[in-house]
Amino acid sequence: MRQRHWFSILTILSIMVIVFTAGCGNGNQTANAAQGSGNGANASGNASKDAADKPANAAATNGASGGDKKDWPEVIRFGVLPGEEEGKLSRGNQQFVDDLGKALGIKTELYVGEDYTAVIEAMRTKKIDIASFGPFSYIIAAQRSGAVPFAVKAASKEAAFYHSLIVVPANSPAKSIADLKGKTFLFADPASTSGHLFPRMMMIKELGITNDQVDSYFSNVSFSGGHDKSILAIAKGQADGAGVCDSCIKRVVDAGLVKESDYKVIGTSDPIPGSPLAYRGDLPAGLVEKIKDFVFNYDKQNPEFFKDAKGSMTHYFPVTDADYQVVKDTAKALNMSPEELLK
Repeated sequence: MRQRHWFSILTILSIMVIVFTAGCGNGNQTANAAQGSGNGANASGNASKDAADKPANAAATNGASGGDKKDWPEVIRFGVLPGEEEGKLSRGNQQFVDDLGKALGIKTELYVGEDYTAVIEAMRTKKIDIASFGPFSYIIAAQRSGAVPFAVKAASKEAAFYHSLIVVPANSPAKSIADLKGKTFLFADPASTSGHLFPRMMMIKELGITNDQVDSYFSNVSFSGGHDKSILAIAKGQADGAGVCDSCIKRVVDAGLVKESDYKVIGTSDPIPGSPLAYRGDLPAGLVEKIKDFVFNYDKQNPEFFKDAKGSMTHYFPVTDADYQVVKDTAKALNMSPEELLK
């Protein structure tokens, strides 16, 4: 009995030793495997980091990646004047804005300002990002709103000019600006190039008076609020004279709102550089390049947008601030500051 008892105890102890030894061996193997797995994970993590860094660096080098849009605004707004987007006078700006949004892959909106001042202030307060300015309103926008010109629509870069006209009703006896003394006169807008700035310069040169004497030369001087409103007033005999741009009159005539027989021209200005598209100077560089790429290739996408009143094709051509020096010089000669014009 005792022998069996001791034999049983020895058997149990032997089994326990074997199990303990095997357990330790498996534990070491498991630990080693775990350590190896950990080192593999670190290696994999480093490899993943290196792989992730390469495209990022490549994107930074190439300047083109979906990630570049992180500093883009959620919405791009394009500003225009009322006369550029009203009924028969519409220039198709809404389609332009919609197509721009598709090209950029972000939301776009059209902003129609009440006048030049509204568009300039909208850019200053960052309510719009791109705008169609007149040459003089661009200069004011550059000073006040950081506007940067980049494109002008024309048949060619050499043809990217227009003129300011002094017009009177068809039945007016006036044959020159001098004949309007004591009469009523309409400017378009305080910040208008061809509807204010250049007409004033024409009066100063022809009449031999100073800028301060211009208003008193007439019985009444006022602003109509737009070129279209000025030519309509002349056609209806509601004013004796007005300063308007030649291309603006052409649009109103082509829209059937006025006939060429309703008015006559008694004065023409020197050539004026065309109205530029301008972007806000603090926009991300990558976004600006995408906008330029769209604008300068848009004639291929939407040819109808570029047909002028005669059905001839126009295009967008690059411009810089230097192209508007003649307008700056004219404003300086008239001593006209943004503060005076936008008060």
